[in-house]
Amino acid sequence: MSRRISLSCILFLLSTVGLVQGQLSNSANKYLEQGTRESNRGDLDQAIADFTRAIEISSQPTHHKQDNDTMRAAANSFLTIENEVSGITVIDPLTAYALNGRGFALLKKGDIEQALNDFERALRIKPNLVEAYVNRGAARYARGDTDSAMSDWTRAIEMNSKMAPAYLNRGAAFLHMGKIDEAVADLDKAIALDSKEAKAYGHRGFAWFLRNEFDRAIADFNDAIKLNPRLSWVFEGRGCVKLVKNQLEEAIADFDQAIALEPQYAIVYMKRGLALLNQGKAAEALRDFEQAQTIDPGLKDRLAPYFDAARSSPPKRITIRIT
Repeated sequence: MSRRISLSCILFLLSTVGLVQGQLSNSANKYLEQGTRESNRGDLDQAIADFTRAIEISSQPTHHKQDNDTMRAAANSFLTIENEVSGITVIDPLTAYALNGRGFALLKKGDIEQALNDFERALRIKPNLVEAYVNRGAARYARGDTDSAMSDWTRAIEMNSKMAPAYLNRGAAFLHMGKIDEAVADLDKAIALDSKEAKAYGHRGFAWFLRNEFDRAIADFNDAIKLNPRLSWVFEGRGCVKLVKNQLEEAIADFDQAIALEPQYAIVYMKRGLALLNQGKAAEALRDFEQAQTIDPGLKDRLAPYFDAARSSPPKRITIRIT
């Protein structure tokens, strides 16, 4: 079975930012607030620009005079950590929040390395910024460093036992690792803390599916879809349950929806093809198998027996197993 890891990142609550009174701090806070709004709206490029300006302003050493070129160099958001520390003489906690915000936007854009750099810089300035641990864990996981990601999420939970995104992310990672009991425990906690987070229900739905607890899986997938009907992988999950239960029309409807949301979702074409094949619609199944292989040539070996079954005379049904 294909399972997607859909992690959560978090921005800060602006009410938690302690500001030093003064024109520069107020100006930096303005850009910080703007960046947060733009990030929430999905305008990531503008959010990055606003957070960068907040970083530049809040990093300026206002307690003594420097020429403008030196100040700009010190505030440059893309310097290495070593150069940055040598140039900045005033560390404003607001800078850490702006770095976390910019890292959040960069990660959503897929710029993993720069996001990691921002989260690490934020934690150098404010080591107790729990949101940055959650976000750095997501970036580390995206880079393939599962152990470090798990450490970050565990650290976040130790710092704040009510940090729902940390439980969600760690639970999703446990699920991907095949540690179903641990996954369910974390996802239960995430849902208890935040009952409106669709991803937690979606991941727990896959956990129930792997335990052959199909009714519970369907219930969680239904809840996830009610909360967020745009998660293609949740429709895939519910379709998988229907496929295993031989509810083929309903499975196909869910796979259709997953593909509508994400047209390049190769594995779903394969699964819809299986449902069509088991309905006796070999020609339609072959089209889906071909599309799956076109999108993802790495599926060739998995698809080979399905092509054979669809091309045989008469076409052969495929026994569906949970894998």
